[in-house]
Amino acid sequence: MLQQTDRLALAVPDADEAATALNAIFDSVVIDDTVDSDANARRITLQWGRDQLEIYEPKGPGPAADFVSGGKRGLFAGGFALNDPAAVAARIEQAGIKVTQQGDRFVVYPEDLRGTGVILSPTAERETRVGLMDKIWQITYTVPDLDESVAFYSDLFGVENKLTNLYTSSAWGYHAAITWFEAKKGAPLDSLEYLDPFEHEKAAGRFLAKTNGIGGIYMATVHTENLPEIKERVESTGGGWDGMPGGTLGFIHPRRTFGLLLGVSSFDSIDARRPTPENPNAWGNH
Repeated sequence: MLQQTDRLALAVPDADEAATALNAIFDSVVIDDTVDSDANARRITLQWGRDQLEIYEPKGPGPAADFVSGGKRGLFAGGFALNDPAAVAARIEQAGIKVTQQGDRFVVYPEDLRGTGVILSPTAERETRVGLMDKIWQITYTVPDLDESVAFYSDLFGVENKLTNLYTSSAWGYHAAITWFEAKKGAPLDSLEYLDPFEHEKAAGRFLAKTNGIGGIYMATVHTENLPEIKERVESTGGGWDGMPGGTLGFIHPRRTFGLLLGVSSFDSIDARRPTPENPNAWGNH
C-alpha cells in the first residue's frame, strides 16, 4: 500500500526552461539529467525539498509527446513511495493496466490510467531538505464520479482500509474525498484527494471538461515553513500567487509552474484540523 507522496512529474516542451524557472522559485537543484527510453523523453530530476520533481521533455513519439501534443499541461504523473512497490505494481497489472518497470521503480502512463500517471518508488529517507520547499503532502485527482473513483483507486493502490473523509466545497464547487496514509495528529500529511465538480464553470469543473470528462491529476500541495519567501518570489517575478485568508495557504498559478497548480501550506495549519479516526469529520464543509 502507499506510504508517502514523494514526487511529481511534469511533461513540458522545454525541460531546461522549466528547470531553470522552478529552481529560481524554490531553490531546488538538478540531481539527474537522463534519457528515459520508455517515455522517449529527456528527464531532468530536481531535488525539491525532501521530495523530487521530474521534468519530461519529449524527444519523439511516446507517452510524454502524447501528453504535450494533446494540449495538456502540467502533471504527467504523481509519485508514491512504499516499501514494496512491486506488490502494488502487480495489483495494477492484475487490473489490466499497463505498468512499465524501470529498475526498482514502476511507471503507469496517464493514457493507461484515466489520465492519472503514477510512479511507484521504494521509500527513501531524505534527511536533508533542499531549497525552500519541505514535502509534497497531497496529490489531487479530478474525477467524474466520486464514489466510484475512490473505490477504484483505493482497491488499485491497496489503501482501502485507510481513513477516507468526505467533504463538500461550496466555494470551489465540488464534492471531495481525502484518503490519509497515516491518520493521526503529528503524522506525515501524505494523502490522495479526489474532486468531483458539481459547478462546471469553476476551476475543477473546467479542468474535467478539458479532459473530455475522464479526469486526471488536477494539482498537488506542499508544506513548508518558508511560505512567505515563496510568495514573495512568485509575486516579485511576474505574479501568479493567490493567497487565502490567514496567510497559511496559497496557490501558485499553473502559468508560473509549467502547468502545475500548486498549493503551498504550513504543516501545522493542516495538522491542526486534519481528520482522524476519532474525529473523521474534522475537515468539514467549506
